[in-house]
Amino acid sequence: MKKILITFLILSLILISSCSLFENGENGMNTTKMTAKIIAINEKLEVEVVEGEYGASGIYWVITGADTFFEDAQGNKISRSELGEGDIIIIEYNGQVMMSYPPQISARRITVK
Repeated sequence: MKKILITFLILSLILISSCSLFENGENGMNTTKMTAKIIAINEKLEVEVVEGEYGASGIYWVITGADTFFEDAQGNKISRSELGEGDIIIIEYNGQVMMSYPPQISARRITVK
């Protein structure tokens, strides 16, 4: 009976850990996406959500940093300075939203459509 219980626990742990791998994005990190239009470019990007997961809508501030990857529609690396007002972008972030006004997210990757 003890061997059966131990085997069951080991199989359960394997199953749980493998399920979490499918929920994670690149490099094992959770990723949430939103498509937005850039309204203003300052220290933070001010965007209006076009399409977002989990009911995201309205105006957001997007925090970018040294670890944010910027790319064009073909997957070529670009710099933040190449973004322009009116650009439609896809923002990948960790799913966390700072509940300020407007809400803020930290971008991992920004792709210009």
